[in-house]
Amino acid sequence: MKAGLFLATFLLTSTMVSYAGPPVARFQSVLGNFDVLLDPVAAPRSVENFSAYAKRSAYDRSIIHRSTTYKPADIQIVQGGGFQLVANALLPIPTDPPIPLEAGKINARGTLAMARTTALDSATSQWFFNVTDNPALDFSYAVFGRVLGSGQNVIEAIGATTVYNASPPLGGAFTELPLLAPELTEQNLVLINAIRVEPFSITKITHNGTETELRWTPLSANTPVRVERATDIAARNWTVIATNLTGGTFIDTNSPTGAAYYRLVTEP
Repeated sequence: MKAGLFLATFLLTSTMVSYAGPPVARFQSVLGNFDVLLDPVAAPRSVENFSAYAKRSAYDRSIIHRSTTYKPADIQIVQGGGFQLVANALLPIPTDPPIPLEAGKINARGTLAMARTTALDSATSQWFFNVTDNPALDFSYAVFGRVLGSGQNVIEAIGATTVYNASPPLGGAFTELPLLAPELTEQNLVLINAIRVEPFSITKITHNGTETELRWTPLSANTPVRVERATDIAARNWTVIATNLTGGTFIDTNSPTGAAYYRLVTEP
């Protein structure tokens, strides 16, 4: 995804103001960690709904239980949010009431959307990632986020996982179950260990002489951040002063005197 998520901060020697960005869902999976920028403007109920499940850890140790990528002529998605591994059992995630359909954005590659039944206003806990562009789903499913940075590589790795029909031991919901190896074991499930939703925010700004320290919510290694600086925000002349940062902190050792503007931009 080429578009970046950015935060801007205004820094004056005696006054510092920072701005929190939109919410980011931080996925921790067995195939890698990645971040998803949520879109509460396009799909406020979907973001609120998803965030509520994540907040109460409903998605911890959940699985990707469906993949359609083995059918080239079909939609290309990987789906989760339906089942959680509890002890040695796959149990349905308890659901809240269904939410209305918010189908205002297209199902482009790398977007996150709410899954549903054939009824339009039936989405609860389940969601899916579009592994490729899926125009057949446009304006029928609520897209409420997009993968940041190189996180799409993780989505594609999930999509490349072999699919098995596990309905005899598990039931009808598992006819397209991706597994890392043929045996139906915990080690072979495509586990989502956790999902946490929080704002991509600047947590601290300090200025001392010619040094300015910025701290922000650290994202995954698949979402590195660059720092840009300007002394005249009206001119929009941003200078890149650091790239590929994943630790959530940076010290500008050559901070200009007077007013300065900083922004954090996620790398493509």
